Amino acid sequence: MNLSERPLKVAFYTFGCKVNLFESDQLKKSLQNVEIVSCDDDADIFVINSCAVTATAESQARNMVRRLSKRGKVILTGCYARKIKDENCFENTEIVPDIKDVAEMLGSQLSYDAFFTRSRPFIKIQSGCDQFCAYCIIPHLRGPLHSVPLHEIRALLEKIRDENFKEVVLTGIHIGKYGKDLSDGSTTLADVVKAAYETVGRVRMGSLESPEIDERLFEYARNGMILPHWHIPLQSGCDRTLQAMRRPYRTDAFRRSVEKVIDCYDSLPAFGTDVITGFPGETDADFEETRKFIESLPFAYGHVFPFSARPGTPAEKMEKENPVPKQVKKERAAILRDIFQAKKEAFQKSLSGTVEEVIIEEEIDENLFASTSSKYQTVNVKGSFKPRELVKVRLSFEKGRLFGLES
Repeated sequence: MNLSERPLKVAFYTFGCKVNLFESDQLKKSLQNVEIVSCDDDADIFVINSCAVTATAESQARNMVRRLSKRGKVILTGCYARKIKDENCFENTEIVPDIKDVAEMLGSQLSYDAFFTRSRPFIKIQSGCDQFCAYCIIPHLRGPLHSVPLHEIRALLEKIRDENFKEVVLTGIHIGKYGKDLSDGSTTLADVVKAAYETVGRVRMGSLESPEIDERLFEYARNGMILPHWHIPLQSGCDRTLQAMRRPYRTDAFRRSVEKVIDCYDSLPAFGTDVITGFPGETDADFEETRKFIESLPFAYGHVFPFSARPGTPAEKMEKENPVPKQVKKERAAILRDIFQAKKEAFQKSLSGTVEEVIIEEEIDENLFASTSSKYQTVNVKGSFKPRELVKVRLSFEKGRLFGLES
C-alpha cells in the first residue's frame, strides 16, 4: 500500500472480546507514520476488527463494513475475516485475517505492546484453543494454542507499571491452557499471575474454565494475589446438555470449583459466567435443571446467549436434527437473564457498608467518576480524581447503583 505525502489517517472499530480489544490497541501502537483518528472523523482507512462467535456478531461486522466502506477504504480483520477470507463480497474492502499482516500492509511491524487507553489494561497472554466444544467455531478460526513467552509478558508488565497503572487483566482465547505449547513444558497461568502481581499489583483474570483452576491459583487467591472476581463459563447446568456440548466437566465438579474459590477469600468473591439456552435437544426438563443449578450458586452476573448454530461445527448438524424453536430459546434466555439480574442486584446490595479499593476509570459528571471495584462492580465515586488512581471507598447501594465515599 503506497503512503501519501501526508500520514495516512487510520480509524479503528472493534467488535468482540478483550483479546480483540488488546489486538486493536496493539496494532495502533505498532503503526508508524500514520495518524490514528476516530471513526467519526474523516479517515483514509478504517480497520474493523471483527468477531464471529455468534451470527449477530457477524451481522454487526457486515453492517459496519457496508457503512464505513462508503467513506473510505476498509480493512476487515479478526475472526469474521478469517471465516470469509476467500469470500470477499464487499466493495472498497480488503480482507486481512491476521493483524500482523495489517501492520505490514501499513508499513509497520507488529510488536507486543499496546496503546492502553483504559484504566485497567488488558494484555493478551495467549491465543488459540484446542477444546473444540460442539457449538464453537473459534478453535477453527483462531488456530492452535500459542502462548506469549513469559519474558515478553514480563517486559510488557514492566511498561504497564512504569505508566502508573495499578491493575492488569490477563486475557486470551483459552488462558487456562497457557504454557501448554511452550518448550519448557512447565510454565503455566500461575506463573503469569505471579509475575503480574509482583510487577503491577492488582491482577484480574479473564474467562477461565473450571477444570483449569489448579492448586497454585487457589494458593495465590488465598494469599491475596488474585482479585476476588472470577469469570467461570458454565454454558449449561444440565449434565446431559454439557455432554452434548462436549464440555470438559459436569455440574458437580463445577460446583466444587466455585466452592473452593469461595473458601480462598474472607468474603464472597464476584462470580460471573456464560450460559447458552436452546442448545439442540435441550428439553424443558433440561432447561429446568439449568435454571435450578444457576439459582443455587452465588453468581454476581451472567451473560446469556440463545444458541446460534455456527457453520462447520458439530452443533450445526445437531440443530438440523433436533432444533429448539427460536421463540423457546428467547423465552428461556429471558428467564435466565431475569435470574442473573436479581442475583446482580442482591450481590451489590450485600456490598453496601463494606470498604473496597476501586480503580478510577473516567469522569462522568462534574466531580463524579466511574470506577471499578476489586469485585468487578461499577462504582460512582464523588470527588476529584484522575484515571488510574486507586482509591479506598465505603460502598452504598442507592437506586439500583453502587456509590463510593472516599474512606
